[in-house]
Amino acid sequence: MSASDPVRVVVVRTAPRTSLADVPDVVCDELSRARHGVIMLAVDGLSYDAALAAGWRTAELTQLASTFPSTSTTAWLTAMTGVGPAQHGVPGMVYRVPGRGCLVYAVTGQVLAQGPADPGGDPRLVIGHPTIFDRAAADGVQCRAVAREIAHLPGPWAQALLRGATVVPAAPAETLARHARDPALLVDAAATEVDEQIDVHRDGRAGRQLGDVRRRQPMLLWTYVNLDDYLHRHGYDEPAVAAMAELGRRAARWAQAGWTVIGYSDHGQVRCAPADDLVRAWSVLDDPARRLLPAGGAGRVRWLYPAPGDEDEVGGRLAAALGSSARIVATDEAWRDRVGPVIAIAADQRFPVPDPSLSWEHGADSADETVVPLAIWRSR
Repeated sequence: MSASDPVRVVVVRTAPRTSLADVPDVVCDELSRARHGVIMLAVDGLSYDAALAAGWRTAELTQLASTFPSTSTTAWLTAMTGVGPAQHGVPGMVYRVPGRGCLVYAVTGQVLAQGPADPGGDPRLVIGHPTIFDRAAADGVQCRAVAREIAHLPGPWAQALLRGATVVPAAPAETLARHARDPALLVDAAATEVDEQIDVHRDGRAGRQLGDVRRRQPMLLWTYVNLDDYLHRHGYDEPAVAAMAELGRRAARWAQAGWTVIGYSDHGQVRCAPADDLVRAWSVLDDPARRLLPAGGAGRVRWLYPAPGDEDEVGGRLAAALGSSARIVATDEAWRDRVGPVIAIAADQRFPVPDPSLSWEHGADSADETVVPLAIWRSR
């Protein structure tokens, strides 16, 4: 296999029995019987098939269903709080805030455009909920987050995601960007940070008096592993899978040392090759003269905010323009105030994703995007 070849794994899939919303319960259950505590490896962009190819079957490996849209802002927040996008208010990367009428970029909280507000609408960009960290801390667990890139993010999304944890200071953004370009370097750097936090925890325990109840305080350590940036350019090639195999070996060693290790992901990715004519068609329908706001969504799920009364016409024109490359659906009532009334869901590689330079993308509802791994390595 060459470095540019994607991994191909034949998998007999069953419908996932659990979803990302079940992760908090799984973690709390594991914490209740872990020796030292739980290490969570939050790998951005890792599909279930790629986890199999990387040898994660040596752990207790099951399937999780991601959120829809299968985007990081939505999925990670659901995995940390146990509630879906209708409850936490983040239905994607770019969406409308009803009480303010603005279009925001969820990752940073940046306002991208301003439109009319809904009287009485919720003005919050993110609707906060208790996290895994909040639940664990209430049970006396020391909660720490090696958040890496997320630690540098401003705005309410990162705050809601990491609520209840002590955030470990992150390396400079330039260093993290260099790690993200090399999967082997990324895994080594993230694993080194885990080892450092294990040492801090061990030394802190050893320095206390034997009779101090805090000596037995377990730790929940959440570590963000940004494989996603590399996958967008290269897919699940040999370097990516080899790096995940190494991460699995590190997880097994931490388990041998008395830790329970949970590896999981937010979404997978699929190849994309947006067609120029479909990109142009999307641009024409996202007409500044006939819209409330610019288009929202991200990747392989996008939505339009046409002027009131134009929804049916725009939806029909969009369906005709994108043809078999997309499904055009109306917005669910629970999302109507944040998501545009016309949603396009990718059905093939030709779908007009916002960034045509990316070779792999996600956001839609195919199995490759929405079936993700939950791997557990336990101390024996």
